[in-house]
Amino acid sequence: MILCQYWKKMPSIPELTKIKELRRKLNLTQKDLEEVLHIPQSTLSRIESGKGNPSYHVVKKIFDYLEEYSLKKKNSEILAENIMTTNIISISSKSTIKQAIELMNKHQISQLPIIENDQNIGSITSKKIQKLITDNPTLINANVLLIKELPFPEVDMNWKASNISNLLSSYPAVLVKKGNHYVGIITDADLLKLAFNLE
Repeated sequence: MILCQYWKKMPSIPELTKIKELRRKLNLTQKDLEEVLHIPQSTLSRIESGKGNPSYHVVKKIFDYLEEYSLKKKNSEILAENIMTTNIISISSKSTIKQAIELMNKHQISQLPIIENDQNIGSITSKKIQKLITDNPTLINANVLLIKELPFPEVDMNWKASNISNLLSSYPAVLVKKGNHYVGIITDADLLKLAFNLE
């Protein structure tokens, strides 16, 4: 009776019978779970067969891991072409900083690649523009090359989302290529949309 009351007070979790189903779907063995979660295989076997009497915290630990593993697996199967924005908003080296600001405001973005003759020659970001204009507002009509930053990294369409995520920890955007042509751009916003879609 006390045990039943205890479980009722806890947040709901899936039925114990789902553990075996989820584990097999993810191609994990009981031994795999034992090594990662440090729960004896014999205990896992009893839980899956419905013969055990596990605590809420043990069961939650198992489900949390299976959910996290499932998310990582889905993420690793998603490629650049699945998440990229195909409309690349870019600017030429002949443009002014003012034109760059207008373009960013129009499309509600905070970075632009500088592309010329299908060549990725640099980038500019709103962060650097803000600093420059704050220090010297008269430079708003200067050429964008004055504040040019490093070109965004380039990846092929079959790059995995997990690898792109690592690049975005150092760069504001990643350009996607198909052969010799740019076909898309990926930013943190695209990865955030991916995370919501995986829920």
